[in-house]
Amino acid sequence: MFKVSEPLRRIAKKVMDNALPIQPNQVAVFYAGIENLDLAYAFAAECEARGIETLVQSEGDYITHTKLSEASVKTFARVPKIPQALVDVADWFIWMRGSLFDTSIYQKPELEERVIEIQKASKWSIDTLLQRCLKKKTHLVVFLDPNLQQTKALGKSYEETREMFLASLDIDYDALTDLGQRLIAIMEKGGEIHLTCSKGTDLKLHANGRAWINDDGRLSPPSASTSVSRYVHNLPVGEVFVAPIETSAYGVLYPKSLPGSITTGIRIEFKGEKKALVSAEKGFEFMKHRLEKAAGNPYCIAEFAFGTNPCGDMLLATEKAYGTCHVAIGQNTWLGGKNETSIHWDFLIDKPTVTINEKLVLKDGKFML
Repeated sequence: MFKVSEPLRRIAKKVMDNALPIQPNQVAVFYAGIENLDLAYAFAAECEARGIETLVQSEGDYITHTKLSEASVKTFARVPKIPQALVDVADWFIWMRGSLFDTSIYQKPELEERVIEIQKASKWSIDTLLQRCLKKKTHLVVFLDPNLQQTKALGKSYEETREMFLASLDIDYDALTDLGQRLIAIMEKGGEIHLTCSKGTDLKLHANGRAWINDDGRLSPPSASTSVSRYVHNLPVGEVFVAPIETSAYGVLYPKSLPGSITTGIRIEFKGEKKALVSAEKGFEFMKHRLEKAAGNPYCIAEFAFGTNPCGDMLLATEKAYGTCHVAIGQNTWLGGKNETSIHWDFLIDKPTVTINEKLVLKDGKFML
C-alpha cells in the first residue's frame, strides 16, 4: 500500500487552509512524477476529505526520457488530447515541477539538435498549458518542488532538499501577509522604481495606477477596479507583484542562471516602447524558438515582484525566495496589465537593491521597511 506520512498530510492541510482555496464540489487534477507522488497523494487526500473530486496523473522520467529520445519528431507536432481534456474538466490543474525529476537529458550533447527540432515542432508546452487554463478559467498551480539538479546545486541529498521545500510551505502565513501589506503600502504610492544588483542589472520602470498584489495565499475574487484575475498560482506562496506600465521600462537585466537550465548568461535590454533585446551566452537557440513561436509581443515587460517567503531558498523557491526580485516578459493580463501574448517568462535577480522615488526599499536582498 502506498503510504503518505502524517507530517506531509499535516502540511497539505495547512496549505489548503491558508494558500490553496479549492472549494467543495470543484475538481482538482494533480500532475506528478514518481519522486513527488506522495506529495500529490497528500493533497489529493486532503481534497477528497473536503468534498473535492480529484485525479492524480503520474508520468515518470522513464516515460518522458524514452519519448524524448526515441519518438518521431512528428509525434510532438500533434496537440495532445489528454492534458487538454484534463484542463477542460478541472477547476484546478496542479502541476508539480519535480514531475520531471532528472532534467539533465536536455543537456546531453548528442540530443541537442534533436531537442531543438522537437521544440520547433512541439504543439504543447508550459506556454500552451497556461493559455489553455486562462481560456477555460481553470486555475493553474505550479508547485516549485525540487528536482535532481537543484539538490546537486545545493550540495544536499534529495531528502534534505525536500525538507527545505516543505519548510517553505509550513510557514507563518499571518507574518507573510503582514510583510506583503507593508511593502504594498510603500510601493502603491507610485513613482520611479529602480532595480540594481552586483551582477550589472540596472533597470528603471513605473507602475503608477496598477494594483500591487500580495501573493500570500489569501486569494480574493477578481476585482473590477484592479482587473486582476487570479488564475495562475505558485506554491509555495510569497511574493508581492505588479504589472508595470508596458512602455515604462528602460535599462538592462542580468538574471541569475539556475541549476539545470539549458540557457545561461541571459541579458535583457528594455527600451521603453521598443521590443526588448534578449540574448544569452549559452543556449540562446532554445530561447529564440520559444520567443519566435509566441503570439503577440513576448518582448514586453510583464511583471515586477519581490520574493517574501521566509523559508524559500533561491535555488528552490526561486521567485518566492525572501529578498529576491524577479522581472517577467510577455503575458500580463491576469496580473492587471494590457499585454496579451502566449508566454510569460520570469527572470530572477539575486541580492537586489530596489528604490522607489529614491527611497530605499530593499538593499542587497534585505528589506529596509
